[in-house]
Amino acid sequence: MQNFFHFLLIIVFLIMYVLAFIIVKPLLLNRKQLISTLSLKVSYLIYLGALLISVYLFMFYGPNDIEHQLSELFFFTILVCLFIPNFGILFRRNFRKHRRDYNYIFTLINLVITFFIIYKLDQFDWFIF
Repeated sequence: MQNFFHFLLIIVFLIMYVLAFIIVKPLLLNRKQLISTLSLKVSYLIYLGALLISVYLFMFYGPNDIEHQLSELFFFTILVCLFIPNFGILFRRNFRKHRRDYNYIFTLINLVITFFIIYKLDQFDWFIF
């Protein structure tokens, strides 16, 4: 039964990632902001991949008493990290005048959050890079 849940969660996460890939359209680029648009979309997909992998690892290979190991500040930080990149990718079309700057800022934010997630995963004894 445990293997079935592993398989089911992997399928659900793959579907979520494919849907995000379809919605973000990383191959459809703006000619004026070619590099910044590509960097935003690719960094978002990298962030999403790291997030989904970390959720999977926490659910199945994390410590059983994870609620006692997470501080309130860390939990709040993770919640914020869940929303900021998603808002960044959703509201990018609202910025016409400073789109290039917006894309680079959120590329940096996505990469910082990705490294934060990987850093926190590395702090647990069960997961070593």
